[in-house]
Amino acid sequence: MISLDDPRWPELDHRGWSKRKGAQDALFVPDELRYIAAHPATSGERFNDLWPYLCSEGTAWPAAYASVPYLVAIARGLPAAERDDYLYVVGLVAICSGELGEVPDDLPDDIAGAYRNALPEALTLLAETLTTAEHDQTATRYLLAAMAALKGHPEYAEILNDLDVYAECQSCGEHMLELPE
Repeated sequence: MISLDDPRWPELDHRGWSKRKGAQDALFVPDELRYIAAHPATSGERFNDLWPYLCSEGTAWPAAYASVPYLVAIARGLPAAERDDYLYVVGLVAICSGELGEVPDDLPDDIAGAYRNALPEALTLLAETLTTAEHDQTATRYLLAAMAALKGHPEYAEILNDLDVYAECQSCGEHMLELPE
């Protein structure tokens, strides 16, 4: 994985950050990753602020691919019950990428390689997390979506990820699956 001090980070776009320029409220990804890695047990809120800048609304930005090895390393250091969000975001990057291991054409080879190399460990950690930690219905659904993406089934992963949308009857609009609020 690239160092958090690598001078290429400013060139890796993310939501609110393009062509080495960030919006006034844009986060600088390596600074956030550095902080979260140093304080993994108490950085949940900070991570929740960061991840939508990496991958959201069907888009995984270049900084997401460089971040995935760090997210996997952070998840590795946490107990199974505390790593859900990190692994879900890794899966979300995979969902937004389409085919497993697919990356943008202009992503540097070392970043693409580190991303691809982190996916098998993410899958292993995810399997352990699903089988050893308690999850409510929604968390289970999201983790299963991440699992499907990391197994190379992005279309199935999208359905699981958006099940609250798909669980509506096409004819009458009635919800067919009662999801907790």
